[in-house]
Amino acid sequence: MGENATNPNLIDTREAAGSCSHCRYLLPRLAECAPSYFDVGYVTCKHCSEKSDLWQAALSKAIALSPSGWALASLGAAQTSIVLPMESGKGYEVQLTDYGAPADAKILSTNYTGQTKNLTAIEWHGNSPQRRVQGTALRLLAVPFGEGPLPCEGRVAISVVWIRGNDSPAWPYLATAFEAAAARDYAPSLVFAQSAVEISMMPLIESRFRRHAPERRVRRFTNYSRALHVILPYLCGEAGLAKMPDIVRDALDRLRDKRNEIIHRGIHAAAISPQAAMEGLCAAAFGFEYMRHVEPSLSKGEPVSASGQ
Repeated sequence: MGENATNPNLIDTREAAGSCSHCRYLLPRLAECAPSYFDVGYVTCKHCSEKSDLWQAALSKAIALSPSGWALASLGAAQTSIVLPMESGKGYEVQLTDYGAPADAKILSTNYTGQTKNLTAIEWHGNSPQRRVQGTALRLLAVPFGEGPLPCEGRVAISVVWIRGNDSPAWPYLATAFEAAAARDYAPSLVFAQSAVEISMMPLIESRFRRHAPERRVRRFTNYSRALHVILPYLCGEAGLAKMPDIVRDALDRLRDKRNEIIHRGIHAAAISPQAAMEGLCAAAFGFEYMRHVEPSLSKGEPVSASGQ
């Protein structure tokens, strides 16, 4: 494959859960600032020291940038921008791990824009192209744009939205939800998003109950609504943990309703707008982060047995 794309003119990677509502300074990535939000109800801006509502910051940015893949950058994904010098007719391999992405990153969307009005880049592939990028390498071919002598040289801006890997059993579902949303395929996106939240929550709660109750009784007693609104708040209260913010729980309720509508009435009946999709994904991302935040304490907590044995 042609040249390895190194020494770019510009590199910028952003993993920010929105901006401070006071000074517009970028907040840290969701995984880093969510624990503070769950514990005290806000995030303190490192630039102006003011308090910001993390939920509103993340959701408003996602809605403002939807339906583009860039909208996902406030919900846990990252956006890397690179400007590379290229020459028409040559191939280039852009390896995201050279620019800070981890080896287990999943690419959600890409954009290539010529900066000098004489060339751009397209993805190079074999006879059976993948519809979505596999791995972390972009294989590009510089092609001329417009009229003029060949070969020509210019600059191409490359924008990549990607998501980090995670060893949680729920993570593949959330990553798939993000991937579908980047492709503007919102119905399966919300179905997978809801699944990610359930897989984050239900096994933990059921394992607590199974310490003192038969599995068949536990499965009969626990359901998602009861877990979200009664059992989880109770367990967190007993462990001295802050409860899930009401605004997140209410959004998770709406996500569950939309998922049921998709499953039982069909995609067309659900009529999912980009804004509704972003709220559902935001709820799932916050629900996932909340469970990741409380899971260590709940796993070690005193056992709670279910009634109705």
